[in-house]
Amino acid sequence: MHFHSVRNKMMLSTFLLILVCALIVIAICNQQMKTHFFQYLQDPSALAGQQGGENCGQGLGMGRGMMGGGMGMGGMRRRMMMGAAERTFVESYHKSLWWIGFLFAGIGLVVSYFLSGNITRPLRQLSQAAEKIRQGELKQEVPVETGDEVGQLASVFNQMSAELAANESNRQELLANIAHELKTPLAVLQGHLESMLDGVEQPEPDKLFSMQEEVMRLTRLVGDLRDLSLAQVHQLELHLQPVELGEKTERAAEMLEPLLEEKNLHFVKELAPDLPLRQLDPDRMNQVLYNLITNAIRYTTPGTAILLKTEGAGEKVRLTIADEGPGIPPEDLPHVFEQFYRGDKSRNRALGGSGIGLSLAKSFVEAQGGSIRAENRKNGGAAFIVEFPDR
Repeated sequence: MHFHSVRNKMMLSTFLLILVCALIVIAICNQQMKTHFFQYLQDPSALAGQQGGENCGQGLGMGRGMMGGGMGMGGMRRRMMMGAAERTFVESYHKSLWWIGFLFAGIGLVVSYFLSGNITRPLRQLSQAAEKIRQGELKQEVPVETGDEVGQLASVFNQMSAELAANESNRQELLANIAHELKTPLAVLQGHLESMLDGVEQPEPDKLFSMQEEVMRLTRLVGDLRDLSLAQVHQLELHLQPVELGEKTERAAEMLEPLLEEKNLHFVKELAPDLPLRQLDPDRMNQVLYNLITNAIRYTTPGTAILLKTEGAGEKVRLTIADEGPGIPPEDLPHVFEQFYRGDKSRNRALGGSGIGLSLAKSFVEAQGGSIRAENRKNGGAAFIVEFPDR
C-alpha cells in the first residue's frame, strides 16, 4: 500500500479516528464496570443471600474490623469475596469488550475504505483528465456529482478544458487564416519576380508599384497581427495622454475624406464640443478610428452617409460610427469582432481589409479601458459604439 496517495491517507486517518473512539468507549465501559461491580461485591448481603441476622451481623462485624485494617485489607476482601462465578463474569465481560473493539476496528476499516474512495474518486477522475490534456487531448469533461468544493473544482476544470479546446481551435484557425492571407500577395510577388528573372516581363513602373503595394500590405498585416497578439496578452505598450475624442474623430475624418469620393459618400458629423478628456493613446485611437471608418466605407451603400457622433453618456464618453448599408445579419452579429471572420462570403479580398481590423479595434479599445459593441440601426445599416468611462 502506497501511503503517498490521498485516498490511503484519508482511509488511515479515518480508521485511526474510529479505532481511538472505540478504545475510549471500551476504557470508559471497563472502568464503570469495575467501579459498580466492586461496589456490589462490597455489599455482603448481596452475596450472603440473607442467611440470617446473626451470620450477617458477624459478617458485618468482621467486615468492619477488616476495613479498619486499612486499604490492604480492603483489596484482600475484594479478592476473597470474588468467587469463581464473579471471575468468570469479569473475564467474559473483558472478552466482550475486546470483541466489541475488534468489531469497531472492522467497521472503521470498511467505512474508511468506502468513504475515502467516495471522496477521492472525483480527484482521480480530475487527475486522469489532466493527464489527457497534458498529452494533447484538450477537450475533457469530468462528471460533477456534488456541490461541495470537489464539485466546484470539477466544474471549473470543465470550463477550463472547454476554453483550452476553444483556444486551440481558434489558434489553428488563426494560423490557417494567416497562411491564406499571406499566400496571395506572396504568390503575386513570386510570379512577377520569376517573370522578370526569366525575361518575360520588364520591370515597368506599374508592375513595380503593384509589387510595392503587396509588400506594404504584407507589412501592415504582420504589424497588425503583432499588435493584436500583444493586446490579447495585455502586453501592448500604451502612451496615455489627455485626448478629446471629438477632436480626434474630426482629424481622422479629414484624413479619410478622399476615400469617400469613390463611392459618392459623405460624413454626417455630430461631434459634441468640450467633451471630458480621457487618458488614451493617440496612435492607437487613430488605428481604432481608421479601422471603424474604413469598415463603414467598405460595406455601406454608395450615395449614402456615414455618421460620426461623439457625446457624453453619464460618466462615459461615447463614439458612434454608423453607416446606411445593409447592416449585419443577426447570426453574424456576435462574431464581427472575431479574427478573420467574414459572415458574408461576398466580403472578400476585393473589398480590401485584412480580416482583423475590427478585432484589432476591439483589442485596442479594451486595452485603454473602454468597451465596443456592434448593433443594427432601426432604419438600416450598422453602428459601432465605443465608450470610455471616467478613470
